[in-house]
Amino acid sequence: MSTMMSHREEETFLHSGLHTLTKMIVFFTVTFLAGLWLDVRYLAPVFLIGLALNYVAKTPKKWFLVMLTALALTLLPTLRSTVGQANPDYYKVLDPEWAATSIATIDTWVLGLGTLGLTYGSVYWMAGRIMRFATVVTWGLLFISTTPMFDIANTLYALKVPQPIVFVLQVTYRFLPYMATMMKQIQDAQKLRGWNLRTWNILKLFRRSIPLANPIIRRAAVIVDQVTIATQIRGFGSGQITPLQDLTLRLRDKIIIAFTLVFFLASILALIFFRAGQI
Repeated sequence: MSTMMSHREEETFLHSGLHTLTKMIVFFTVTFLAGLWLDVRYLAPVFLIGLALNYVAKTPKKWFLVMLTALALTLLPTLRSTVGQANPDYYKVLDPEWAATSIATIDTWVLGLGTLGLTYGSVYWMAGRIMRFATVVTWGLLFISTTPMFDIANTLYALKVPQPIVFVLQVTYRFLPYMATMMKQIQDAQKLRGWNLRTWNILKLFRRSIPLANPIIRRAAVIVDQVTIATQIRGFGSGQITPLQDLTLRLRDKIIIAFTLVFFLASILALIFFRAGQI
């Protein structure tokens, strides 16, 4: 059975046609720029390119349910922050008159908060927040599905990254999909026994979560022991590890890396001098 949110073996250009270093540079560039941009007009093209590449890489569609679930969980805090963005002075690129156009606002005097609610500007700000999150997750899913941790670790070792840092990345990279799969297995097993979490009663919800919480906690304790034994067997901290993958790049890798770095530098300069990506 395939593991949720982990590398998948597929015969695509994105899996075997690019060096791991190339994919790492592209992914971290997109993630960094998405963290700086808030304008949907800049984020949307990057998001759509990520979706197209996921389609080429045959990333399972059910993985995107994780993104939708996370968006749903963060929607309320995002909306709460959105109502505080009604002040047109916050917007340095958008037309202030357009950004201040009211949809549903109220003037408050408490703590000097001023105008709260929804305006064209605040809704645009919220759309940018959502698009930023979706962009990072989309490219993250692409990176996970096309790049095995073995290749990532060896590339980092070839770059002389310290072993403790690589080990932490390895554990994190593998822990999340492993826990996701384990929780799915436990849920399926409990459902076969007639377990159901759906209820509006808080006390019943707590009691019904115990059959799920207990095996997860026990399994997490076992994982800690397994990780401890694994670190001892592998001689963690005993010395520098010899990488099994070199940094020899093909021409297409060099072209993609060069284009990515030029794009990154141009984006940073445009952000500094022309507020590109800001609202």
